[in-house]
Amino acid sequence: MRVAILISMIFVLSIGLLAGCISKDSVIPQTSRASGQTSQTSQSPTPAPSADTARRITAEEAYKLYERGELLVIDTRTEPVYKESRIKGAILIPVNEVAAKAGELPRNKMIVTYCT
Repeated sequence: MRVAILISMIFVLSIGLLAGCISKDSVIPQTSRASGQTSQTSQSPTPAPSADTARRITAEEAYKLYERGELLVIDTRTEPVYKESRIKGAILIPVNEVAAKAGELPRNKMIVTYCT
């Protein structure tokens, strides 16, 4: 019973993460220059608010987790694009296969997906 609940939770999390790749709300709006405001380049941008409940992290947060070995990066693009270039250490799981492979993913690492 616990295994079924755990797999269900992983499935829901995977769908939420993938929705971030498909979501159109990933663009961070810039401040208006017409109103006299300028953008601050010294601060890292915070992730845009999302329509789903998937947790968003900054590139800096992801890198810190990566350095500590606490991050699994999943590339959800197609195999030809993955072979052309990818994040070091990323594994390929095409977007249409993530749900089926959710049970195979480690439970002791943060899982980050990317798709562009």
